[in-house]
Amino acid sequence: MFRILLPVDFSEGSTKASQYALQLAAGVPGAKLLLLHCFQDYLADANPVPSSAATLNPSEQLAERVLHRNETEALEQLEALYEELMQKARSMDSTLHIERTLVHGLPEEEIPEQAEHFRPSLVIMSTKGEASIGRAVFGTVSTKVIDEARVPVLTIPNQFNGIIPGRILYATDFGKTDVADIDRIRKIFGHLDPMIYCVHISDDPEEDREKLLVLQQDLQHGAPENDIRYALLEGEDVAEALQDFARSETIDLLALTTQERGTFDSLFNPSLAKKMVLHAPLPVLVFQSKV
Repeated sequence: MFRILLPVDFSEGSTKASQYALQLAAGVPGAKLLLLHCFQDYLADANPVPSSAATLNPSEQLAERVLHRNETEALEQLEALYEELMQKARSMDSTLHIERTLVHGLPEEEIPEQAEHFRPSLVIMSTKGEASIGRAVFGTVSTKVIDEARVPVLTIPNQFNGIIPGRILYATDFGKTDVADIDRIRKIFGHLDPMIYCVHISDDPEEDREKLLVLQQDLQHGAPENDIRYALLEGEDVAEALQDFARSETIDLLALTTQERGTFDSLFNPSLAKKMVLHAPLPVLVFQSKV
């Protein structure tokens, strides 16, 4: 079953991510979408001690009322988003099943935990606008979730106004999981019939051309050949080279693979991966390698 876990914080970026997730899932029969809001309030104590209102002093009672009001507002916003997406799904004649849940805790802790329980095919998250303080906060959450989650994470930049992917750039460093990850791309986006561009940033074109040929042969076994193209790029700035190629080929989504939990491989080191997730103008899909 195709499942999407969608953390929401009711920001503009979160709304865009919701619409993206809806469009992606609506075309898959029997798909399920879980809206997740992680409620946290900086007025709340990290380890609150239950007590009756009668035992609280006036300032504590005021704090309790504020916390209760904030949680009620969050629940109302979650319900409103749920109803909006349900209505749009019905208008698309989709069989998409949508659920919503509110949990208490930090997003970077709760999202991976909820992913373990829900077992989604994909986690979709928004990242904020480049100049916003919110981006630094939620962007950090995104990279932490990528480090911790055991499922693919797709980040949607706040400024992205494109469509669900028809053209996907998969950036390879000829790792052991390339074939498996491209197969996962085909499974996640297969109902959209996307064109996949398998791209490597090369510092040794002759050797890398041979590696790319081997990868091409591996990918042709039991899979359609006409949905994937291959390219070797040159450039000292990997992020810039990938984004230049994405612009020239009208790419809709960039996909990367991590080498091990918490560590990006030789091509996609931590600073580069974070740069792509936080600053690329396109959605970025990150796989956790299983090596």
